[in-house]
Amino acid sequence: MAKRIRLSLANKCQLLFGVGVVLILVAALVVVSKRMDALVEHGPMQRARDIASLWLTKQTRFDGPALSLQAGMPLRPDASGLAIGVVELDVAPNEGEAEGQAASADAFLAAAVSLFENVPDQTEYFAKAEDDAGRAYYRYARAVRTSDLISPEAEVEPDAPLATETPLAADPLEQVILVNVVDEQAARQRVVNQLYLLAAGLFAGLLAIASFWFITSRLVLSPVRVLRGFAEKVSQGDLNIRSDINTGDEFEQLSDMFNAMLDNVRSTQDQLKSANKSLDLKLGELAESNLSLHEANKVKGEFLANVSHELRTPLNSIIGFAEVLQETLADRTGPVDEKRKRYAANIINSSRRLLELINDLLDLAKIEAGRMEVRLATVSIQDTAEGLANLIRPQAKPRNVQVRVRVQPNLPPAETDPGKLQQVLFNFLANAVKFSPPDSSVVLAAALENAGQSGGQARLRLSVTDQGPGIAPEDHDKVFEKFSQLDPTVTREHGGTGLGLTISKELAEMLGGQIVLDSDTGRGATFALVIPLIYQPPSAPLMPAGMSF
Repeated sequence: MAKRIRLSLANKCQLLFGVGVVLILVAALVVVSKRMDALVEHGPMQRARDIASLWLTKQTRFDGPALSLQAGMPLRPDASGLAIGVVELDVAPNEGEAEGQAASADAFLAAAVSLFENVPDQTEYFAKAEDDAGRAYYRYARAVRTSDLISPEAEVEPDAPLATETPLAADPLEQVILVNVVDEQAARQRVVNQLYLLAAGLFAGLLAIASFWFITSRLVLSPVRVLRGFAEKVSQGDLNIRSDINTGDEFEQLSDMFNAMLDNVRSTQDQLKSANKSLDLKLGELAESNLSLHEANKVKGEFLANVSHELRTPLNSIIGFAEVLQETLADRTGPVDEKRKRYAANIINSSRRLLELINDLLDLAKIEAGRMEVRLATVSIQDTAEGLANLIRPQAKPRNVQVRVRVQPNLPPAETDPGKLQQVLFNFLANAVKFSPPDSSVVLAAALENAGQSGGQARLRLSVTDQGPGIAPEDHDKVFEKFSQLDPTVTREHGGTGLGLTISKELAEMLGGQIVLDSDTGRGATFALVIPLIYQPPSAPLMPAGMSF
C-alpha cells in the first residue's frame, strides 16, 4: 500500500484557500468579460439601428439610384467607417425571382432575407464580419415591409383586408436596409477591457491570497500551533504548563478546557501519589504482620505437633487399661458388672474418638509446619484396595453397608507414599460408610487414565462412590475447608472433626495429584484421588496451609 502524503494543517488551509480564490476569481472574471464584450458590441449595433431608424423617418420610399443596390452588389464602409444601402426586393407574382435575387446576394443578406420572410415579427439582423484587408466591422440588416413604406397621409381603402388576417401576404417584405459600421473604438475598448480585467484579477487574487494567508496564519493557525506545542509538552510529562490563549472564541474555550483537564489530572495524580504512599505503608505493615503470622504459625504448628504427640501417649494408656478392664469384666455377670461393662465401652469409644481427633490435629500440624515428608515405595493397588476394604467392613457391618472393590485387571504397581495413599482412601471410605443409608453399598474402584496416549502421563484414579444424600455443587469447595461440616445432625450421630477431607487434600497435593469430587444433591458422591503412576513432585513448592505472603 502506497504511503499517504502528509500535509500540515497550514499547508492544507493555504492550498485549499488558494484554489478556492482562483476558481472564484476566474468564474467572476469570465462572467464580467462576457458581459463587457456584449456591451462593447451593443454600441455599433445601436449606432446602426439609429441610422436605419433615421433613414425610415426621413424617407417614405427610397428609389434613388445612388443608394439603391442590386442583389449581390457589395456594400463597403467608406473612409468614415459607415456604409448604407437599400436592397430592393421584387414583389412580382413570380415569387421564385425574388428568392433567386436573395440567393444571389452574399451570405449575410441571404440569411437576413430568409429570416425576415419566415419570421414576420423579426425586423433586425446583426453580425460581425471582416473585409478583404482583415479589418473587422459590424453588419446590420433592417427589414422594410409595406406597412413601413405607406405614408401616414395615405388613405386606406375600406374594402382592404386586415393585416392581422394574413400577415405575410398583407405586409410583404419590400426592402432591406443594410448598414455596415466600422468601430475601431470598440476593438480598442475590448482590448482595454481585457487588460483591465486581467489586472483586476491579478490584483484581486493577490489581495485575496494575502488576506487569506494573514487570516489563516494569524487568527486560525497561530492558536493551533500554540495548542500543539502545549500538547507536546504535556505528552512529555510536563503537567505544570498552562495554555494562555486570549482570542475570545472557540480556541480560548478549548484552551480553558485543556487547563481544566490538566488541573484534574494533576489533582488525580496527587491523590494517586498519596494513595500509593499509604499503600506502601500498609504493605510494609502487612509484610511485618505476615512475617509475625508466619513465625506464630510455625510456633503454633510445632506446639500442636509436640502437644498432640504428648497427648497420644497417656490416651493410648487409657485405651489400653479400659480394654483390659473390659476383658476382665467379660466373664462376669450381674447388674453391677453390666454397668461396669457399659462404662468401660464408653471409655474406650470416647478415647478412640479423642485419639482420632488428636491424630488429625497432629497430621495437620505437621503439614502446616512443613514437617510432613513423602516416603516413596512400590505399592500394589490391588492389595491396598483389598486391605482398606477389609479394614472398613467392621464399621460398615452394623449398618449393613456392602463394601465392594473394583480394580482394573493387570493394573501395574504405583510408586508413591503408601501411608499417605491409604490415609486418603481410608478417609474417603470412612465418610462414605458414615453417610451411606442402611442396606446400601460403597464401591472402591481403581483404574488408569491416559494409558497408551502419546504425550500423556499415565495417571492412577482411585475413587470411592457411595449412595448417600450427596453434596450440592455450591458446597463442593466448602467440604475441603477446616472444621467444615455440612450436616451437623450426621456429625452428632457419627462424630467427626471436619479435618479429614482437609488433610486428604493436602496429602493429595503432596503426592503430586488432586482430589476430584463428583456429586449432587440426592444422587450420592464420588471422591476420586488422581495421582501419577510414578511419583512426580508438585510443580511448585508447597506452602503450609493457612499461610500467605
